[in-house]
Amino acid sequence: MKAIVQLAAAAGGPGPAVDYGVVQFDHLVHLVPSLDAAVRDYRALGFTVQPGGRHPGSGTHNAAWRLDTRYIELLAVCDEPVARAGAGPGWPEIEEMSRAGGGALAFGVLVDDMTATVADLRSRGVRVGDPQAGSIRRTDGSTGVWHYASLQDPPRWAPFFINYGLPIGQWAARSRELGFPKDPWVLHGVTAQVPDPTASANWLGDVFGLDLVHIGPGAAEVRLPGCAITFARGPADRITAVVLTGPGAPEGPVAGLHYLVTDCGQAS
Repeated sequence: MKAIVQLAAAAGGPGPAVDYGVVQFDHLVHLVPSLDAAVRDYRALGFTVQPGGRHPGSGTHNAAWRLDTRYIELLAVCDEPVARAGAGPGWPEIEEMSRAGGGALAFGVLVDDMTATVADLRSRGVRVGDPQAGSIRRTDGSTGVWHYASLQDPPRWAPFFINYGLPIGQWAARSRELGFPKDPWVLHGVTAQVPDPTASANWLGDVFGLDLVHIGPGAAEVRLPGCAITFARGPADRITAVVLTGPGAPEGPVAGLHYLVTDCGQAS
């Protein structure tokens, strides 16, 4: 894994800039067996974790480490019968990952217009479901809503698309008004272990209309605004690591996900 971080750093820069255009990285879903334990572990590494809430009808609750509009979501099952029914065919993967100690479940891509995004994907032959509504009842009593759309029959690590009811620029302004970021680190990217890195990067690039970048033997990446998605050869077939830059950035494993650090020239 260290070699892959070095390759990604050599590609240049701290990761793709957040340009608040029509599409950008939104968040990584980190499924954890126990939310309380994961929050303690994240805070022990040095992350400023924000409380979240419960998702009505989904049987899950969450917390988050938030950078700006982007964040790492800590997600756990709090009502198994409801979660099992809500997840449908996705439940076996959730159950397996939770019992194995956790891991990265998926990543979300923030879009400016959900209806237009779904129409564009379908016009290019990308199979995507109809937009669905989601909501959260936060610990402070407030509520939040969003719409999301999932790709059909995708790879395990594939993204979903999300919009919180505002254009990306307005959503970014709201994040700044709330005082984020709280921590001084930069999200460089995430790394997925896959059987064929070039094929996986090509597939993701086609979905986004972005080119893949070969960054070394057995590795390729797609530079999604806000987060590079790096593919390295390996058996996991899912995202296994988050790469950060910045002084004192946390390192170490948390519930099946590794945090790694690069200074864009050397990796630790």
